[in-house]
Amino acid sequence: MKRGHYIIAGLVFLAVAGLYFGFIHRAKTVVPTASFHSVRRMDLEDAIPSLGKLEPATYVDVGAQVSGQLIALHVALGDTVKKGELLAEIDPRSHKAQVDADKATLANLEAILAERRANLVQTRRNHARDASLRKQNAASELAAQTSETAYKIAQAQAQAVEAQIRQAKANLESNELDLSYTRIYAPISGTVVSLEVKEGQTLNNKQATPQLMRIAELEVMTVWASVSEADVNKLRPGMDVYFTTVGDTATRYYTKVQSILPSYTRENDVVLYNVTFDVKNPDMLFLPAMNVQVFFVLAQARGALSLPIQVLPDGERDAERASLIVITANKREERREVAFGMRTRTAVEVKSGLEEGDTVKITAGSSRARRK
Repeated sequence: MKRGHYIIAGLVFLAVAGLYFGFIHRAKTVVPTASFHSVRRMDLEDAIPSLGKLEPATYVDVGAQVSGQLIALHVALGDTVKKGELLAEIDPRSHKAQVDADKATLANLEAILAERRANLVQTRRNHARDASLRKQNAASELAAQTSETAYKIAQAQAQAVEAQIRQAKANLESNELDLSYTRIYAPISGTVVSLEVKEGQTLNNKQATPQLMRIAELEVMTVWASVSEADVNKLRPGMDVYFTTVGDTATRYYTKVQSILPSYTRENDVVLYNVTFDVKNPDMLFLPAMNVQVFFVLAQARGALSLPIQVLPDGERDAERASLIVITANKREERREVAFGMRTRTAVEVKSGLEEGDTVKITAGSSRARRK
C-alpha cells in the first residue's frame, strides 16, 4: 500500500510542477518586448514597381509589294542604312514583260485611234457637204441621213478607242509601279533589327504582304511598362519614372511618363495597362526587346530624418502624428509628439519632434497614433 501511495504522490507532484512551469512560460510570452530605433538621415522613395520592355520609338516593317524570287539582298542583320538606300531586289523579268506588253497594246490602240480620227474627219466633211446640198435640193434626203449616220458612227468609234487607250495607260502605270517595287529601298534611316528572308527565297504577296525586315531608329527607345489596375490610377503623364536593366541593376535611368494607354492585357485574372515613356539612347546601350524593372516615383525625400515603419502601430500606418517614447542623453525616457511625412514600405519620414541620432523605444501599445 505504501508503495502505491508513493506513486500517486509522485504523479500529483509532476502534474503540479507541469502546471506551474506552463504558467510561468505563458506569463513570459505575454511580457512585451521593447525595441529601440535610431533616427537617421536617408533617401526615401515611394514608388510603384512594374516590369517593362524596351522597343524602338520609331521603326518600319519593310515588306514586298510584288511576288517573285528575291535575287539580291544588299543588307545584313545589324547594318545601318540611310533613307533611300537599296535594300533588296526581286526578279523583275515577268513584271518587265508585262510592261512591254502594255506598251505594245497602247501603241496599237494609238494607231487605231489615228485611223479612226482620220475617218472621223472624212465623215464630218461628207456630212457637211450632203447637208449643204440638201438645203439646196441638190441631194436626196437619204444621202444626207446616210452621211450623218456615218459621221456619228465614226465619232463613237473614235471615242471607244480613246477609252481603250485610257485603260491601257492605267494598266501600264500600274504595271510600271509593280516593276519599280521589284527594287526595295529603305523608307527611313536606321538599323536593320530583324531580317526575315534569305536571298533566293520566293515571295508571294497574294494572301499577305511578305515582311522582309524591320528598320528601327535606335537613338530613342520607348519603354512599355505593365501596371496593374490597382496602381494605374496613381500615375499621371509627366511624373518621374526610372528603370534599370537586367544587366545593370545599379544604374538608374530617369525620365518622365509619356502616356497611360487604355490598351491592356489580362494575366491570371489581373488586368495590366500599358504605360509608355521614351528614353534617349546615344550610346546604344538599349536594344529592342530588353526587359527592364520600372519604378514610378510617387514621392521622394532626399536626406530626410527617418524611422523604421515599425514605429507606427499596425492599422495606423497612415497616421500623421504619434506620441513616442524617446531615450534622452541621460538614459531617461520622455514622451514626444512626432509628426510624420512620406513613408515607404520600410521607413517613415520624421517631419518634427525628433532630431538625428535620437533613440525611440517601442513596446506594445507604447505609441498613440493620430490621423491628421
